[in-house]
Amino acid sequence: MAATTSAPTGIQAPVYPKFDPQNAGQYRFINAGTTTVFLGTAMGAAEATAAAVAPVAGTPSDAIVLVPGAVEILRFNQSTYFSGLSSAAATVYITPGQGL
Repeated sequence: MAATTSAPTGIQAPVYPKFDPQNAGQYRFINAGTTTVFLGTAMGAAEATAAAVAPVAGTPSDAIVLVPGAVEILRFNQSTYFSGLSSAAATVYITPGQGL
């Protein structure tokens, strides 16, 4: 997923079919960029884009903060969309799977 100064339209990373009965999966996120990425998540593409915002004083954000080089494993519904906001171009790798 590309993260830029204007959050792109949300994308999905489908859960493998064998995990469909669980309706959820674990996702590994790697921020391969040199800037912090604010990851927006939602059940629709436009909503994920809107959720990818940086917090400012007095205005909190629901975005997940991915610092440069971060590797995070998070669990989401299989229908989740993702989008990212960053101060410069960054790449976030999203790999669906199922952990131990």
